[in-house]
Amino acid sequence: MNLSVRETILGFDLVDGETPLAVYRAREHVPRSDSPKPCFAPIYTASGRLVTEFRPPDHTWHMGLFYGWVHANDCNLWGGGWYLPEKGRYEDVPGTHGIQRHDGFDEVGSSDGVASVRECVSWLDAGDRKIASERRAWDFEPCAGGYRWRIETVIQASGGPLTLGATRAEAHYSGLQLRLGPPFGTVAEPAIFRCSEGRTGHEEIRKEQANWVSAAGAAGGMIAIFDHLQNPRHPSRWHTRENQFGTAPLMDGDLTVDEGDTLRLRYRLLVLDEPVGADPLHEEYADFAGDSRSAA
Repeated sequence: MNLSVRETILGFDLVDGETPLAVYRAREHVPRSDSPKPCFAPIYTASGRLVTEFRPPDHTWHMGLFYGWVHANDCNLWGGGWYLPEKGRYEDVPGTHGIQRHDGFDEVGSSDGVASVRECVSWLDAGDRKIASERRAWDFEPCAGGYRWRIETVIQASGGPLTLGATRAEAHYSGLQLRLGPPFGTVAEPAIFRCSEGRTGHEEIRKEQANWVSAAGAAGGMIAIFDHLQNPRHPSRWHTRENQFGTAPLMDGDLTVDEGDTLRLRYRLLVLDEPVGADPLHEEYADFAGDSRSAA
């Protein structure tokens, strides 16, 4: 593979030679009720299998691969409604949606076979007041059967403490999330999930702890997300459904970052043309666990 990144008016493209692999939408215009946020959509395997879905009709705030936070202080950085336990349902709460605003790229380039991007993001609450600064690092490199992502983010509270919570979501999801699209994974034809602890199926993995979770596409391909051992509350709990999965670091309760302090999160992601067994994924996790590099 010959991976490179190219800055565009929308954000940047990840390509293998001239073959598109992913589009980063840093400046996408979406309704405020969807809590605008940078995202990757589409994402393809090296052979061209589509992995993601962007703004599906059932949840227009699901945007491929994205960071979503159900509530950051009192604002919604996930999108859509909040779960109201007293009513037992989700409802739109006007005037609560914030923004993860792209402020710019510090780096977009390639060196020694690795394509790298460094990005600055500001979190704005419903009144457009800044509540956090974020620096994101994305590194892409070839691996056996596909390509690897090294993902890191550093979130710094601004203007006061930052409390991240997920209690306003029935399933307590938040964090790095991936909305799978047809034909990779749908409600009718789900992706096939497996985790490091030997559980299979999205219902068995949901809300449980694991070092990694993989999803094999209904029509081929595989994607896997790995949680780093230095992340808070490692091994992470996971949010998994037929066509969606991601980390759930807030499932056990809120996380508060004091003003001026930082929260660092590191993940690894594999995009593979064909499914693999558990052993290569255990080996990948062991390699990731020994990787102490800091990029953001």
